[in-house]
Amino acid sequence: MKRTETKIKRNIFSGVKKQGKYMSTSEVIKSWDNGTTEVIAEDINGIGLRPAQFGALSAIRAHWTVSNKDATVVMPTGTGKTETMMAAVVTESIERTLVAVPSALLRTQVYDKFKTLGILYDIGYLKDRVVPPNVLKLNNNIKNFDEFRRYIEKSNIIVTTMALLCKMQEDYKTYLSDMIDLLIVDESHHISAKTWMETKSWFLNNKIIQFTATPFRDDGKKIDGDIIYNFPLHLAQKQGYFKKIEFEPVEEFDELKSDREIAKRAVYLLQKDLRDGYEHLLLVRAKTIARAEELFDNIYNKYYSEFKPILITNRQSAKEKKERMEQLKSLESKILVCVDMFGEGIDIPNLKIAAIHDKYKSIPITLQFIGRFARTAEKLGDAKIVANIADDDIVDAIEELYEKDTDWNQLLPLKSNEYIDKELSLQKLIRGFSSEDLDDVSLSQLKPKVSMIAYRTNDKKWYCDRWTNIFDESKCRYFINQDEKILIIIEPREVNIGWTSQQDIFNIEWHLYIVYWNNDKNIVFLNSTDKSKGYRLIKEIFDNEPITIKSENVFRSFSGINRLMLGTVGLNSGIDGPVRYKMFAGIDVGEGISESQKANCYKSNLFGNGYNGNGKVSIGASHKGTVWSRWVESIDYWKNWCDQTIDKINDDTINVGKLLEGVLTPKLISKLPESHPYRIDWPLDFDVNMDRRIIIDTGLYEVPMYELDIRLKSVNHKNNDIIFMVKGEQFIEEFRLSILKDNYFITSVSNMMAEIKIGNSKKQYLYEFFKEEPPTIWFADGSSLQGNILVSIPKNQIIEFPEKNIISYDWNLLGVDIRSESQLDKTTNLKKKNSIQYKVIEKLIEANKYTIIFDDDGSGEIADIVAISEEDNTITMNLFHCKFFHGDKPGSRINDLYEVCGQAEKSVSWKQKPIDLIDRMKYREVSRNKENKPSRFEIGDLHELSIIRKKLMRQKSNMNIYIVQPGVDSAKITTDMNSLLATSHSYCMDTFGIELKLICS
Repeated sequence: MKRTETKIKRNIFSGVKKQGKYMSTSEVIKSWDNGTTEVIAEDINGIGLRPAQFGALSAIRAHWTVSNKDATVVMPTGTGKTETMMAAVVTESIERTLVAVPSALLRTQVYDKFKTLGILYDIGYLKDRVVPPNVLKLNNNIKNFDEFRRYIEKSNIIVTTMALLCKMQEDYKTYLSDMIDLLIVDESHHISAKTWMETKSWFLNNKIIQFTATPFRDDGKKIDGDIIYNFPLHLAQKQGYFKKIEFEPVEEFDELKSDREIAKRAVYLLQKDLRDGYEHLLLVRAKTIARAEELFDNIYNKYYSEFKPILITNRQSAKEKKERMEQLKSLESKILVCVDMFGEGIDIPNLKIAAIHDKYKSIPITLQFIGRFARTAEKLGDAKIVANIADDDIVDAIEELYEKDTDWNQLLPLKSNEYIDKELSLQKLIRGFSSEDLDDVSLSQLKPKVSMIAYRTNDKKWYCDRWTNIFDESKCRYFINQDEKILIIIEPREVNIGWTSQQDIFNIEWHLYIVYWNNDKNIVFLNSTDKSKGYRLIKEIFDNEPITIKSENVFRSFSGINRLMLGTVGLNSGIDGPVRYKMFAGIDVGEGISESQKANCYKSNLFGNGYNGNGKVSIGASHKGTVWSRWVESIDYWKNWCDQTIDKINDDTINVGKLLEGVLTPKLISKLPESHPYRIDWPLDFDVNMDRRIIIDTGLYEVPMYELDIRLKSVNHKNNDIIFMVKGEQFIEEFRLSILKDNYFITSVSNMMAEIKIGNSKKQYLYEFFKEEPPTIWFADGSSLQGNILVSIPKNQIIEFPEKNIISYDWNLLGVDIRSESQLDKTTNLKKKNSIQYKVIEKLIEANKYTIIFDDDGSGEIADIVAISEEDNTITMNLFHCKFFHGDKPGSRINDLYEVCGQAEKSVSWKQKPIDLIDRMKYREVSRNKENKPSRFEIGDLHELSIIRKKLMRQKSNMNIYIVQPGVDSAKITTDMNSLLATSHSYCMDTFGIELKLICS
């Protein structure tokens, strides 16, 4: 018997001839009967299937005993998917199989392997009498249907691409589906969901097995078909199918220098490996052909020609590609520059160094890419991946890698990891867990609710293994970290369904239990979805029964939260009666707090929101011991939160009664407060700084809400109304807020009838929107008003304005007209050198410490001036709010402070999102350029701003806010002025911990 190949109009048929004729498919599979040896896992001599292949084959065979439905097998790149396919076909004596692959190169590789079954003989899996299959490689449509039919009839295996399969005429597809027994889809993550569903519809009566390295498609959607086998990446590495991968970070914030630095580092590693005796090759990855050509011409061929770099792209002919691939395989060339070539099935073990100049578009491709570098081969060293961690896209890719396939975290020990400290902290914690069942649950993706009950214990030892006395060990997943003293149990429960009594139909509920024992504090923390069973668990793993920390002390957890406003107050009566429990919410919260101070009741539960100096937080607590917050977080975050919270609960110096005295309480009002309004904000629920979904239609044009200002115009205490306006560069509409008895009304004064559109919702008039979502108006005493609901700030919560925060200039000596605020003359587009803004910018330039000085004056501004400096890996953003003076000489007019104090307070929220601040600056500069107006940059440019943005992803940031009002005489600041400054300073400090400073005369 002899194997021969026949070409059929660019297609190839390979089969075994017997007495001059090709053997029939039935003759071939007859030789397969009992033609395999005992299915054993690979032994130390390399005989038998690998564990991954053995497991996958067993799963496929088991699946086919009960179902012909489509199924998916997940095997990492390098673990032997093709050999598993071949073993399944031969073992089950499948007469005719269609194999669909995503690329031409992979089609050739699969064809070459199937036509010989070579490795299955080598590992002793196949007996010598087994005849390799007749294989048809479909490179092109066979135009003659009769010829197509003849070759399909005599083929055991048909290998083609999914693209070619999709293009086939219907009669060809129908015939194929009738003839084949099995459809195998290889690298199925490369096939779009739409393409696959269209193709699959032709083969619904056939067995279908999909093979993939990851259950996610390139289009981001999950692969369909039940996953019947999933071999984890960490086992592939542990069993030696993957080498260690070293992530070699470059940190270059200047994108103009990034490519050069990546190349330097990658070539240095190549040189080192070659000196160490490893015949390694370097692959350079680009996202487009143009990028690949740019990298080849301007960097690799220009500076590293001694390594004879080659460029392979789809612009080259097949002959050129083949010649260059031969240069690579022969090791004549040491550097390959290409575009996504690893998605095309290239398999060259010597490629061990990768220079990623552009991020891959999806996690599946990233995993496949890394997997090919990690393959084990003799006389080759570890793989190395070089990328710029200052590149936003690369950072995103690595973060996605952490999220979607945490096993790779073991393979990517970052040498420069400052920017993902939080992630690595979590990984360190997770590595401390031991379990016999880690494969199907990812602890790094576990996001429990931030909630706990604390218990006191004096035990010196815990017996965490006793959890099996409470739970069914055969059903639960468990994880134990002895160093950190954390036990995690995940319990499935069968729950009856209400609409049927059928016993085999039920839901599965998953319950989570986390126990953390801080033996230094003698405290045990419990986070559980079933508190009763959670407490039984706590009792079981300690010899002495832990004591629940509850009652009044639990409410100490509210300490340290500024401007705390309770949303709900629950009270239990301390005496018998018809009403044992009361709940207060909204404007009734104040009554609830008053009730809570009485002797005949006690607090059952409280929940509220406030600020901790770093932004907004939420906190809740119950008399029975539960403390919670309204968000979910990682395990290590929860652990640290427990430690911080219990320190407050154990602090005997905290007086709960005093805490509640300072709680902000809303109340209905029938007339305006006497205090002066000085600031107005868009509704609280909106993040208007960067939200492009909120659009205002002025009737002439549409504009994002964040490009408009909302400002106060006047107040009339006699009429109980306030006039405010929404203002842009070329638009203004005024509104009136009127308070009458126990209600409020908002009407349009100027009748411009602007409309607002939020996301995909319908447009509505702006005044109607304000009726439903009233803006927040702030008063000089610190109180705030929404509609007719007033929230007052206790005077003892207002911090005095520090005298050290007052900076005085002699503006006359500086030659400044203190009645001229903005530096840009809108008529001439020239700068007014005697303006306040110009002089402040001049002084900032003289300081010679700022990377960026930015004129942001105008509607929708962050501040009049944004100045950014860098020092000690910290980026400091200084916001300057300038205001002109209404009089002739500096004095003590409080009116000169109202508006500028409000502007300063509004800008404080940028502290929470400094990257958004940079994006806003970039947007405003580009918009200014489009109008052919002068640049907003006084120092720096868009390029420098982009570098700052990248640094902010890894470096700390600070913020300072300055009020610049030359009309204020530092020697004549009145009590009212000081009170207003103190109100603004307190707001900035309470919310985001920012110092407010005054520059005056």
